[in-house]
Amino acid sequence: MKLSEDIYLVADGMIGLSNPYDCHVYIVDCGAEKIMIDVGGGLEPEEIVTNIKNDNIDLNTITKIILTHAHADHAAGAKFFKEKLNAEVWINDVESKLLENGTDEELGLNMVRGSVYPSDYKYIHCKVDRTITDQEETKIGKYNIKFIQVPGHSPGITCLLLINNNRRIMFSADVVFATGNIALGNWNGSNLKDYRENIDKLKNMNVDELYPGHFLWLLKNGQIALNTAIANLKKPWPPPNFGHNYPHF
Repeated sequence: MKLSEDIYLVADGMIGLSNPYDCHVYIVDCGAEKIMIDVGGGLEPEEIVTNIKNDNIDLNTITKIILTHAHADHAAGAKFFKEKLNAEVWINDVESKLLENGTDEELGLNMVRGSVYPSDYKYIHCKVDRTITDQEETKIGKYNIKFIQVPGHSPGITCLLLINNNRRIMFSADVVFATGNIALGNWNGSNLKDYRENIDKLKNMNVDELYPGHFLWLLKNGQIALNTAIANLKKPWPPPNFGHNYPHF
């Protein structure tokens, strides 16, 4: 499903685009090559492949899988897509070992298996090809990409800022949603103090398009959502947070 120029949504469990345990999975057309941002929970991944093909995207042009963090709904499909696409898997340096061999406790699955996830759900680990550091920058095709780690939802969760001329796009994962809400949980690695100490990294980004890991996205004025989260985290009470009335974390 094409959302805007170069941006495709190829999976999401909430709207029935793919398995219910999938986050938003995006494809970005960078020109000669494409990148996949997050991969879903690893259940029924062929449905995502079908969605990609239905968008007339050549699987052979997807060269990199960039994971925002290691939580199951975003990363457990990585091994399947790494093999299916023959693509490199990138993830932040803080959570790379979680993707490769993290325990249920380290991944937070012990808190959600049997409630958010089925009791028999199994996390599929995957070898990492490249680790990403905070504030690292790279260029893929026509897009300059900056990786910004904003711990709080998980230990190394990373937002991606894509820039091409005057176009500024952010993939905010589960750090900030379109409403400005955050995603603080009660699992290992989620910490309000980390949120408070890192959210200012999203100041003055001049983000126009904002594509979170769940819920709605914003095609204009995305910085307003980021500013809302920044302001809320400076107040004396816990900021507006999402709930778990749907299968993800």
